[in-house]
Amino acid sequence: MLKLERARLEDAEAITEIKIAAFNREINTYLGRNGGPPGYDSVESEIDIIHNFIAYKIMLDDEIIGGLFLIPEGDETMHFEDFVIRPSMQGRGYGYQTLCMVEKLYPNIKKWLLSTPVFSVGNQHLYEKFGYCETARDENEVYYNKIIV
Repeated sequence: MLKLERARLEDAEAITEIKIAAFNREINTYLGRNGGPPGYDSVESEIDIIHNFIAYKIMLDDEIIGGLFLIPEGDETMHFEDFVIRPSMQGRGYGYQTLCMVEKLYPNIKKWLLSTPVFSVGNQHLYEKFGYCETARDENEVYYNKIIV
């Protein structure tokens, strides 16, 4: 059973390992190298995220298969960050289910914001399927929002 739980400090290493695998796979597929956002491969960075933001682990039964964190921007706006699923678990609908669970946890949020790399066409497809609309793009990122009425 898929569920979301608040990430704890003892989850930082497992979430970091998933971030390394997910970001490296994505960037290697499209750009032929490893990499990710600043700190993606640092347990210390994940600990900071758990301390300073609303961090979640994505659980399948008793296994951590992903993570994400949220940044509130006022009472009705939330920014979605570092949403990752373990590469071996991708393509099974867990990303879509996770997006549903996050929205249900925050019924007061009327505007959701996120971005994804320009080359991440799989992520773009998921977000658009879930109702996000592209608001801008630059050479690196595609920016999305979803307005809940």
